[in-house]
Amino acid sequence: MEVDVRKKIRRIFTILGTTALIFTVTACGNRMDAMQPDSSYVADFFDIPDSVTGIERLLLKDDMAYMCCLEEDGTSYLATMNIDDGKFLKQNLELDASVSLLDFGFAPDNSIWAVCLEPAGVYSLRKFDNSGSQVQSVDLAGVMDTSVISAVGRDLFLSIDREGNICVAAKGRNTLAYLFDNNGSYLFSLDYEGNLMTTTTTAGGLIGICATSPDRMNYDLLTVDMKSRDWSKDKIYLGATAGLYGGVNKDFYRFDSSVLYGYAAGAQEGSPVFNWSDMGLGTSEVHLGECMDGRFVVLAASSNQTEVLSYEMAVLTKGVDEREILSMVSLSAPPGLIQAVSDFNKTNDRYKVELTEYFPYAQNVTDEEWDNAILNLNTRIISGDMPDILDMSNLSVQIYQSKGLLEDLYPYMEHDPEIRKEDYFENVFEAISLDGKLPYLTDGAAISTMLAGEDIEVGNDGWTIQELEKVLDTYGANSINNLSGASFLKIMLQTDGSLIDWNLGKCSFDSPEFVKLLGFAGKIQESSQNGFGGTEMSDSYAAAYETVLSVYHITRYRNYYNGNLRFLGLPGGGGEYHVIKPEVKVGISSSSPRKEGAWEFVRTLLTEEHQMSCMMLPIHKRAFDKVTQAAVDGKSVWTWIYEDGKVTKEDVELTKQLLNSAAYVENDNQTLESLILEEAREYFSGARSALEAAERIQSRASLYINEQM
Repeated sequence: MEVDVRKKIRRIFTILGTTALIFTVTACGNRMDAMQPDSSYVADFFDIPDSVTGIERLLLKDDMAYMCCLEEDGTSYLATMNIDDGKFLKQNLELDASVSLLDFGFAPDNSIWAVCLEPAGVYSLRKFDNSGSQVQSVDLAGVMDTSVISAVGRDLFLSIDREGNICVAAKGRNTLAYLFDNNGSYLFSLDYEGNLMTTTTTAGGLIGICATSPDRMNYDLLTVDMKSRDWSKDKIYLGATAGLYGGVNKDFYRFDSSVLYGYAAGAQEGSPVFNWSDMGLGTSEVHLGECMDGRFVVLAASSNQTEVLSYEMAVLTKGVDEREILSMVSLSAPPGLIQAVSDFNKTNDRYKVELTEYFPYAQNVTDEEWDNAILNLNTRIISGDMPDILDMSNLSVQIYQSKGLLEDLYPYMEHDPEIRKEDYFENVFEAISLDGKLPYLTDGAAISTMLAGEDIEVGNDGWTIQELEKVLDTYGANSINNLSGASFLKIMLQTDGSLIDWNLGKCSFDSPEFVKLLGFAGKIQESSQNGFGGTEMSDSYAAAYETVLSVYHITRYRNYYNGNLRFLGLPGGGGEYHVIKPEVKVGISSSSPRKEGAWEFVRTLLTEEHQMSCMMLPIHKRAFDKVTQAAVDGKSVWTWIYEDGKVTKEDVELTKQLLNSAAYVENDNQTLESLILEEAREYFSGARSALEAAERIQSRASLYINEQM
């Protein structure tokens, strides 16, 4: 369930996974060194009317930005904005109000072709002259298969090449492209195994199709060869891609969620143009165009959990930003963190955060590449090249803290006149703290726990491993949703701090307690058919492991258990054991010469306004109340995912109770987890006993931990 939800919300914000930390002196090439933009830009911003809740396309012509707009009531239309003064104006296309405008493009004669959807589910390709009068209409039912028409929804895209040939591309299981000549006559169709992202027209005048590679792991750019009526042979491998746009001075541009890259015609590699967050740009629903004079126009949206998307237009011009630079490093920053940096850079007059990433979010990275990036980062730190601000989301907080690399943020909070601890769920700060110090801040949190119906009995000692074992014996090994032996072991490693003492540099993986834990994980693994983050719930689940991201998760499980939902927590020594999963982990370097400026950025994570934009549960109490009330009112962005979920005030109180009772924080170390799970698999397969596997884990883990001290 959890994995499905994350995929659905990635277009808004997302939750970041984990990685490792190894303190070894070595170096490797990485994005930080190799990818530095050649030019500097400054941005001017213009608001787009609040009535616009969706934009499907941006095209530039004669210093005007043309966009296909959608309003909340379903109304759609073509609009323009003057890129010099931001004046917004609806265009008069001869189109009934009941007809949806899905996409559009300019023909060489400056006429407009558009893809439209009529109320009866009929799709058409229509042509409009310079006055907005319709001069032609082509029914697409005669071209598109019935199965495509029934499944495509609003996912039809249009692009036009320099000869006026038209491509209408449909998003389905595969990518389907339908080609027409400049008179609207159907020519031929093409298909591709990957999932369609968008279409574009390159500076060279070719129709481009951006779609996932057949393995769905990255993105490709295919261009249409109109003469051979086939895909061009020179496919461009794009890697991680959040958006693709046609160019003027470059053949096309690729956005990877943090950097814009420009590609010369035929080039397989792009060169960086600007860092997204440097410009203060939004990261949701991005559209981009390039002017003939080298300026860029960007349409992007911001959102929070209480309202629909809010768009603005940014015009980027080459120039020098004279603010003081605050350096920030992340292995892979999630869109939410990039948005926080963008918001700060847009509004702060004195400081500018320069966020440097090793890998763009959602890029597929091997374990070796992760380890090399961490080694490179640690080499920089050891040599004294420590950034002002660190994104700790993928790093071992305990190790950095034990080495004195992170500033204690409690004194900053105490001396900040606008921050009062009582305005927050203070247990979150207490859970994050190490040795009485606060190594980082977060804006929101999810809660890892186990949920069940009232019929699950818990003994006097609370929810323990023995109680969990009893449930499995009673209801069967498949009775707990989202749980396998390997995932159970990983959960316990991330949340049970008793196995490692980082202050002393010792671990106890050969203890009887861990041997028993490993044996229990093997019991689950032997017969469980569920993976970590399983699919839809069945009628057989007595309990579920769940990461609660929003009140809607509580609503869903309350409905599943017929209103008798109870929080078991994770199995531990006794009592409820709920674990906080921070949305971000942002710390300040203890050696930074700009700590005052670094705090100006980090503190923004705690503001009520910002916390309403995070996609987990806000830890600011007023933000929490507003976000959950929006859910009760049916106005939360989470309704995009849980369309049938009706949140009640009871759900809100249950969610608040869960967040307020969480006393532990998820601490992860991917290198150590990989090591332990590697040896555990030997036990799961029967190659070693639990005791033998535990002894090997102890030996390897001890060596690793000693290397870190």
